[in-house]
Amino acid sequence: MIATDKSTHLSSRHDEGHAILGTFLERLSESIDEAGFCEAMAGAAAGLELNTFAYLTLPPQRSGKPKLINYPSPWTARYLQNRYQRVDPS
Repeated sequence: MIATDKSTHLSSRHDEGHAILGTFLERLSESIDEAGFCEAMAGAAAGLELNTFAYLTLPPQRSGKPKLINYPSPWTARYLQNRYQRVDPS
């Protein structure tokens, strides 16, 4: 009986993950700007019960400023000030 409950739970989580991914991909394909992308990412993060997500964008020119999306402002400032993007493996 316990194994059945566990497998049912795993199957439910698997289906939930597919739904989150499907919604994310749909929103992503419909996004036309950074705001749309951010909304798609935020929706997926919320569906996965994550408070924040990171996506680093590097500017095409050196004079531009990189962006780190949806992290608390103090951490983002520290990350960019210390240029962690140069050594961050992700």
